[in-house]
Amino acid sequence: MNYGRALLHLMIMLAVGVAHAAAQAPHTLYVANQMADTISVVDGATFVVAATIPTGGNPHGILVDVSKGVAYVCNRGENTISVIDLRSRKELTRIPAPGAPHGMALSADSATLFSTGLQEINVIDLATRQLVASIPVGQDPHMLHRSPDKTRLYTGNRRDGTISVIDITKRAVIATIPVGRTPEDFAISPDGHEIIVGNMGDDSVTVIDATTHAVTANVKLPERAAPIRLRYSPDGKIVFIASRRNGAGVLRMDRATRTITGHLPMGGFCCGMNFSPDHRVLYITDLAVGTISQVDPETMKVVKTVPTGFGAECIEVVQ
Repeated sequence: MNYGRALLHLMIMLAVGVAHAAAQAPHTLYVANQMADTISVVDGATFVVAATIPTGGNPHGILVDVSKGVAYVCNRGENTISVIDLRSRKELTRIPAPGAPHGMALSADSATLFSTGLQEINVIDLATRQLVASIPVGQDPHMLHRSPDKTRLYTGNRRDGTISVIDITKRAVIATIPVGRTPEDFAISPDGHEIIVGNMGDDSVTVIDATTHAVTANVKLPERAAPIRLRYSPDGKIVFIASRRNGAGVLRMDRATRTITGHLPMGGFCCGMNFSPDHRVLYITDLAVGTISQVDPETMKVVKTVPTGFGAECIEVVQ
C-alpha cells in the first residue's frame, strides 16, 4: 500500500471538509418572493427553507435591522412596508409608503427609514411609523443604497438616466449624475470610493468617483447583458453583474481592468445577489423560476439550488 499517497488523499479530503464547513457557517437568508407575497427564511448552514412568512402584496425590497430584530419589506403592489419580527417570524404591522416602494435604506441610528417613490424618496419616522417628509429626485427611482460611512444615499432614476446623491442629514439632493439608459441598480465599493451603475437599457456600466461624483468610465458589456443587479465582492476586487435577459445569467468583471473574467448561465434571470458572511458563497435568486442558489464565486459554478417562492428577488443575509 502507498501510505504517502493515502495520507495525501486524507489531507485533501480533510481540507475540502474544512472549507465546506467554513462555507456553511451559521447564518440566515431572507428572500422576497414578489409574486408569492411571502418572505422565505433560509437556513444558511443547511441551505433549506426554514419558514415562509406572509407579507403584503408584491414584496420586492427587503432590509434587515439586526439591532431591532426586524425586517422591512416593500410591498410594491399595495404601497406599504411590512415590519417583520425576526424572532417570531411574523408580520407586526404595515406602514403606508406611497409611490410603489422598492428600495430602502436606514439612517445611521436606525430611527428613520427611507424608501423610493415615484419621483421622490419618502422619509418615515420609525418611532411613529409615519411619513414625515419626501425628497424630490428624478423619475422612477428604484434601488436605494447607503454609503459605507452612512452619510449619503444614492438612487438610480430609471426614466431620467441619472443617479441622485442625497445628503442624509440635510435630506436634500446634492448631486445628479447622468449615466446610461435605465439605471435600475448600482453598487458601492466596500471602500466607498467607487460606484458602478448598471445601465439596463444599453448593455453597459458607468463607473463614478464617489468623492467627486465624476464619471470615470463607461464600459460596454456583452450583448444582452442588460444589467439589473450588481454586487462587489467583499474585497472590492470583483463586480458581479446580473442580466435582466432570460438565460443571459451573471457576469464576473475584474474591477481594475474592467474585463469579464467569468460567466454563469441561468435558466431565468437573477434579481438578487448577496454573499455568505465568510465570503465563500455568492447567493443568487432566479426570479423567473423562484429559486435561490449557492454559487462558487471563483469557478462561477452552482453548488446547490432550492425553491423559495415565485418571483424570488432581493436577498438579505444575517449572521
